Amino acid sequence: MTKLTSRQLQAIQTKNKIYETSLSLMELHGYDQITIEQICRKAGVSVGSFYNYFKSKNDILIELYSRADEYFEQEVMPHLTETSMPERIVEYFDSYANFNVSTGIGTMKQLYNSNNSLFIHEGRLMQVFLTQMISAGQAKREITASQSPEYITEFLFIVARGLIYDWCLHNGEYNLRERMHEMMLPIVGVFREVE
Repeated sequence: MTKLTSRQLQAIQTKNKIYETSLSLMELHGYDQITIEQICRKAGVSVGSFYNYFKSKNDILIELYSRADEYFEQEVMPHLTETSMPERIVEYFDSYANFNVSTGIGTMKQLYNSNNSLFIHEGRLMQVFLTQMISAGQAKREITASQSPEYITEFLFIVARGLIYDWCLHNGEYNLRERMHEMMLPIVGVFREVE
């Protein structure tokens, strides 16, 4: 791997500063209430710098989803335990809940609306990873093959997103990770291969 130049490192730092500032402002004031000018003023960068890294304010949300996929690729998938596939799927959704909690209730409330179609964008790494896990579980005869891996993935994500939406409605008043774990255990159990 090639070493980054000081200019490249500075560019990464600036992009991260803009991104983190955007999320911080979104958490406090809501996505629709903040402007690019406010983001830049708070981050201490010019509006031109913003446009060097993001085409629009909406690109901040796209970056959030991209970083979620990276998180799952680098932090979650390599560290899932070598248990049965149904248990790994529950563990996967434990991590999904943790990521949502770390993103913050205010930001999650902004994302969970019917105008946000990024949730259903096909080919996202998070869904690809889960589909691969389910397919592997079917090959090991741990997950039923009566439905396609894609169908099971979609079903599980609809359930998980529904729970997160409920968590947002309740203003984060309960432990999302615990509730996700409690709910996913029996739901994933529905897809266990029956001997």
